[in-house]
Parts: sequence; C-alpha cells; structure tokens
Amino acid sequence: MQRLPFLRLTGLVALLPLLSACSGNSGAGEVPNAAPPTGHYEGAISYQGSELRTALDLRQTKSGQLTATLSFPQVSGLEFEAATASYKAPQLRLEEAPGQPGGITVQAVREGDFLRGVLGWGDSVRADFVWVRRGGAPAPGFRDTTLTVTVPGRPAQRLRLLLPDDTLPRHPALVLLTSAADAPAAARRATHLARRGIAALLLPPAAPTDSGTTLPVAALAALRRQALVDSGRVGYWGRGPATARVAAAAGQLPQPGFAVLEAAAAATRAEAAGYQVFNRQRIPVLAYYAGLDTTVQAAASARRLRPALGYRRGTQVQVVAGVTADFRRPGRTGSDGQWQWPQPAPEYWNGLVEWLKAR
Repeated sequence: MQRLPFLRLTGLVALLPLLSACSGNSGAGEVPNAAPPTGHYEGAISYQGSELRTALDLRQTKSGQLTATLSFPQVSGLEFEAATASYKAPQLRLEEAPGQPGGITVQAVREGDFLRGVLGWGDSVRADFVWVRRGGAPAPGFRDTTLTVTVPGRPAQRLRLLLPDDTLPRHPALVLLTSAADAPAAARRATHLARRGIAALLLPPAAPTDSGTTLPVAALAALRRQALVDSGRVGYWGRGPATARVAAAAGQLPQPGFAVLEAAAAATRAEAAGYQVFNRQRIPVLAYYAGLDTTVQAAASARRLRPALGYRRGTQVQVVAGVTADFRRPGRTGSDGQWQWPQPAPEYWNGLVEWLKAR
C-alpha cells in the first residue's frame, strides 16, 4: 500500500479560539447555512510522538444531511460512521457516540482543501491533525436503503436497511434492536457487517407503549422477504437492556435463525431464566461480554447464561478480557515510552462476522 503523505499541524494556538467556538450539534446530520466540505480527506493524527493514518469521507445526502465515515487504514475494524455531523462554515464537528465514554470527537476548521483541528479520543487523548482533500468520497461499500415495516393498527415505519454492495445473490441478515444508549453502537456494528457481506436492519428504541416485540417480529418477517436476503439466515442482535427484547421476540413466529447478545445481564438465576427460550426453540446464540464493561457483571453473567442457552452446536459465550464496552483495547503508553493507539479486539469483530457467515 502506498504510504500517504503526512501533514503536521502548525499554528494550532491560532485555531483554538475557532475550535472553542464550535457549538453543540443541533441535530444529527444537520447542515446549517453553507454547503459542507464533502469529499475524501487523508492525513494523520499525532499524539505523544505517535502518528496514525486517517481517512475521512464526507457525503451530503439527497435530504441535505451530512454523513461522515472516519477510518484508520493501519488498524482495520476501527472505522465508524459518525452518529452526529454538523458544519457551520468554517467549523466541522463530528461525534462517534454522543454521551458515551471512550468515543471519538472531531473539531476542525476548513481552510480551502484542508481540515485543521483536534481529534478527541475518550477523556484524555487530544490529537492534532491536518487532513487534505484528495477528491470525491468513494462509495461506502454498502447500499443505504430503507425498508417499510407495517404493524397492524400503527403507521408504517421506514427503517434503515444496509445491504452489502457485492455480487452475492443472497446474504445473511440481522435485525438490530437498540436502546437509546446503544443506538450508536448498533449503527457502528451495522456498517461494519454490511461492508463484510451481512445485511443489517436498524430498529429504533422501543416506545413506552410497545410490548418490545411487536416491531422486531414484524421487521424480521419483512426482512426475510427481501430479494437479497437469505430467508433462512436472519436473526436478532441486542445489547444490554435490548437483549431481553431479543429473547422475548425469539419466542414468537417467525422464529429467528440465530441471535447475537452483548452484555446480557444474567448474574442471577431469575435474570438467566429469561434466556432459556433460545434453548427451548433450538436457536443458536453468540453471546459476548467485554471485560472492562462496568454496566454488567460479565463473569457471573457468562457463567449462568451458558447453561440457560443450552450446550447445542453453534452456541458460544465469550468474555473478552481487557476491552471496553465497544470491544476496544484502550490506548496506552508502552514500555518503550511510545504511545499505542486503541485497538479493536479481533476476537469480537472478526469472530462476529465469521460466526454469522457460518449460520
């Protein structure tokens, strides 16, 4: 791979007043006042003498919204689509997961074909950068479409459906159930999977009047009817509180072909009992826990969840040690004094894709 030219940030002090003036995002993807600096940008971020190559793709949709994909060519699996993106000339602001710990934020000032600014990674890392525009943004690697799902007695819902942009006639697929806190994590997983041959349908958080299963079951049925989806290989994904909704939906028809659970609370006998439906219905499950996730008792939950799911072929329960809730190993200073950037846990990101393709 050809090495990209790196540009170092100069005059950062002069930019600080502009960066500090960046206002909070007034809405996901909002583009106020001026056309955004769309295109493909390349450069590097620098922290404690360690550089990391970066690529930023900015696109404007037909609805006038701004979308942003940030990737790191040296570290596969760290790429993400920003949950919020705003541009108010000349200031650009991106957020990976607003309100969530450990996320990435970008504050930049546009100067012609350059973006100059600061990338924040969690609470401690502040990395300077200069990125240069290298042309138009390439295709995202998947087709971003919508699927209309109808629930009796309610207005039809248009849900975001990501379809792999490849030549395969049929794909395995996931219906991703979310809570308000985990919507950015679900979107990140959806784009990761769609680029690797797995269709992904994103559901909104359940409304207070929803039983929690009505929309997921209808969405699963609708997804199975799509021409590019293998109807026998469609399942559910849920994280944290949404895993209980996955279990409830799995007990209804149409039955999912499989399920992926993250951070499922099962530390007590009563909590674990809710997941026995997968054993009764003979549904294989891939369950993950992050060792540094403080929202769940990972070790205790894993011990009780395994027998609740049953010991059938294909079912796995894994605790990935030393990773955050988003399955990243935190950045740190090595024994040689060199900064080591956060790394995605291959046990999760690669394992998830391999398991889904094997169903």
